[in-house]
Amino acid sequence: MIKKRAFKYRLKPTKNQREKFQQFAGVRRWIFNQGLQQRQKAHQEGKKLTYYEQNNELIALKEQFSWLKEVHSQIPQQALKDLDRAYQHFFRRVKLGTKPGFPKFKKKGVKDTFRFPQGVRIKGSQAYLPKIGKVKFRKSRELEGILKETTIIQEGNAWYIVFSCEIELPSPLPAPIDGDKAIGIDMGLKAFATLAIGKSNIQQEVKNPKYLSKNLSKIKHLSRELSKKAPKSRNRLKARIRLSKLHAGVKNSRNDFAQKLSTKMIKNHDIFCIESLEISRLLTKSPKSLSRSISDASWRSFLHCLKYKAEEKGKHIVEAGKYFPSTQICSGCSHLQAMPLDQREYVCPNCGLKIDRDYNSAIALKAAGMSVLKPVELPLKGS
Repeated sequence: MIKKRAFKYRLKPTKNQREKFQQFAGVRRWIFNQGLQQRQKAHQEGKKLTYYEQNNELIALKEQFSWLKEVHSQIPQQALKDLDRAYQHFFRRVKLGTKPGFPKFKKKGVKDTFRFPQGVRIKGSQAYLPKIGKVKFRKSRELEGILKETTIIQEGNAWYIVFSCEIELPSPLPAPIDGDKAIGIDMGLKAFATLAIGKSNIQQEVKNPKYLSKNLSKIKHLSRELSKKAPKSRNRLKARIRLSKLHAGVKNSRNDFAQKLSTKMIKNHDIFCIESLEISRLLTKSPKSLSRSISDASWRSFLHCLKYKAEEKGKHIVEAGKYFPSTQICSGCSHLQAMPLDQREYVCPNCGLKIDRDYNSAIALKAAGMSVLKPVELPLKGS
């Protein structure tokens, strides 16, 4: 089983290397924007441009703009590949009938990045980057697999290197179907997740860290400070760096939480019964305060980590259908009733069960998941 895995490290560049990074990211951004503008103009004229046609024009562009020769030839090529991939994703979403999201022009200081598909060499805690040289990075863990491509990303005022590798993993044996190793997970906002563990449905809550909410007042303050600074001034640049550092910290904290929690669950459980969440729809249809809380919870990141780790370890993920009424169904007698969002306790008029609504949902999800995995005993011949 071949899997793709990314290894991300913080770089320790010199002042000259930082300037090189900015230059390479600037060329990548300029080529992407020029290519997008060219495609839009061609569309208005009823023509169609492909990646190969635009790539062939790079030689003439380098003669016209000599500063393009100062960066490695792969940087503008990868920028055009990114543009072509963005168009492919746009048309794919149009065919599927989902929100398309047309490719946008890149802005300076927003997700500055560039990529090398080859030519990068790693030795110890140093990486050789073509036309940049040897750059030190904080090697927090060993690399695994075969290096396929290398991406340099700026987050806040820090630069990171991401090695995308292909790893050959042994195909895992499926974990045995054991009710004691099963867990029902109900995602929420009051608690990040409410769990029903094992055959006895032991209740456990995972606290919602609310990283954005805790830093929101500081983010608002720094945003106001940024808006007051004169355009293109040195003070504005400093204010923007302070704000981007805070945003990067929130993002890293969320990712760290999702990784650690999913790893802990994978070690302790074999069967995960979860709900199918239309997170994009929840974000667009919910009021601003609720959609902000949903984004802050970062359910998508956690579920993504849980799914790929379960696949690698041979664990079972059972996702209930999006119309499964986990909130409305009684975990005791399967009675159905409406449950407004402000009603935090489930009181069943049929069997008299009184239970926390999220815990009730977790039990219902686990029962539904186990009913899918539980082996069916076929009748004996002649019986």
